[in-house]
Amino acid sequence: MKRISLISLILALIIAAAGCGSASQAPAGSAPPDQDAPAVGTEDNPWAGFDTSKEVNLIFYAVGTKGSDHDRVVKIASDRMRELINTTVEVLIIPLSDFQTKYPLVLAGGEDVDIIMTHPYIGPFTTHADNGAFYELTEEFMQKWMPETMKSQVPVSWNQAMYRGKLYQIPRNQSDYEQAYGVVVRKDMRDKYNIPEITSLDQFEEYLFAVAGGEKDSGMFAMYANPTLPMSMTFLQGLNNWMPVGAAMWDADTSGVVKPEDLFNSVESQEYREYCLRMASWAKAGVWPSNAITGVTHITDLFKESKSASDICMYKAANEDIVQMAQKGIEVEYFNIMSPTTNTRISPYNYDALAITSFSKNPERAALAIDVMKNDYEINNLMQGGVEGEHYILAEDNSHEPGPSAEAYPWSGWAWCLRSLLNPGEGGIVPQVKAIREQYDKANLDPARFPVDGFTVDNSAFEAETALINSLNQEWASSFDLGVFGDDTEAKLDEYIGLLKQAGSDLVLEQTKIQFAQFLADNQ
Repeated sequence: MKRISLISLILALIIAAAGCGSASQAPAGSAPPDQDAPAVGTEDNPWAGFDTSKEVNLIFYAVGTKGSDHDRVVKIASDRMRELINTTVEVLIIPLSDFQTKYPLVLAGGEDVDIIMTHPYIGPFTTHADNGAFYELTEEFMQKWMPETMKSQVPVSWNQAMYRGKLYQIPRNQSDYEQAYGVVVRKDMRDKYNIPEITSLDQFEEYLFAVAGGEKDSGMFAMYANPTLPMSMTFLQGLNNWMPVGAAMWDADTSGVVKPEDLFNSVESQEYREYCLRMASWAKAGVWPSNAITGVTHITDLFKESKSASDICMYKAANEDIVQMAQKGIEVEYFNIMSPTTNTRISPYNYDALAITSFSKNPERAALAIDVMKNDYEINNLMQGGVEGEHYILAEDNSHEPGPSAEAYPWSGWAWCLRSLLNPGEGGIVPQVKAIREQYDKANLDPARFPVDGFTVDNSAFEAETALINSLNQEWASSFDLGVFGDDTEAKLDEYIGLLKQAGSDLVLEQTKIQFAQFLADNQ
């Protein structure tokens, strides 16, 4: 599983043109996004040399949250794009509650779509790539149609975006911590039920049970939960120090360096069994509604609407919770419930990426549009944060804070795939969130201990097994996550594990170990 020539060439170009992947800055003299999208002259248009005499409109699907000002902001960005490359773009949002059903339908060919967001777990990406849904981005194509991306992209992101030696997606160009989830709670509820400051999962459970029992008649649940946010990322993987390697897991506490023989199937572990039983006990206690499995609204939105007393999120979203709830006169708190030995790591850049569909009628113009969206300062920040002064405030230190109309266009509500080094940093971080962010910095996993960047399992020899396992996971995992099986949880878990083994989970794990060993040997 050796690196292919495309990666070597791309890295060479990046090093030569961008100083070995140093952070890109806003162009000299560029201003924050202007609502009027002024005309663009040749001198500030890196794409002026392309023949764009034919006007093209592109359809772009993303997954995320659509604010009430979405269409207006996208039109401002699209008007500027027309000035740059005679191209307009419509950004259609698939809500987080619908992506599992709507996303496959979009790629089935029945929709008019040129550009689409990708993520390893949406689809998943590998399944759609195997089915030919994405346009292959060859060496020649990338050089010609995405010149600015070739200069600005973080080098390691290319390795992570490869699949079976080919490139089908353009990864985001900024990343932050994964595994770094905490809990947000209402201080008035914590005070009302005399719950101490929360430093562990057991203490959080105490808070949830107290609210669930005491607020039955108020209409407020302790926590809303639904299939769009797997709680296992926080209450299983994070707390147990697990890191994903392909579809397998590695326990970061077991050894100093990740080894192929240490990989395991998480569903078969005792920790997963205990997690499922805990979730069943939460469901039984009424922590969330009994029909949570059919929930469609994101838990953060429900928390902000005061329909629940807690939220699960990373530090940036937690900061947003604190600031926005304070504007409503409600004090909320963010707690890190991970143990002192828990590791964090920078999330892979391909966790949010962009692909051109194989059935796009204008793949070249779609590539050029992606190049513009990723690298034009005004367009990138418009799509990321909306109109400066309205949806976000730009400070002198090039940081951003929520603006007076932040809820109408939430920062990075959908444009995760366009996150960039051009974007202003997160501003207005409250002290308690800043302190937890510093804990994440100290716990960041050394890449030498976890050298998996660029590793992708080649399942060409066991595609049928992989497809069946993915299907079983989609059918069963959310039910365990939400405690649906109640007192039958252990029996149902045994049934689930048995079905996975019949489907070939042991074979897939063994092949993952073999391929990962070869990957490490090839890249020493």
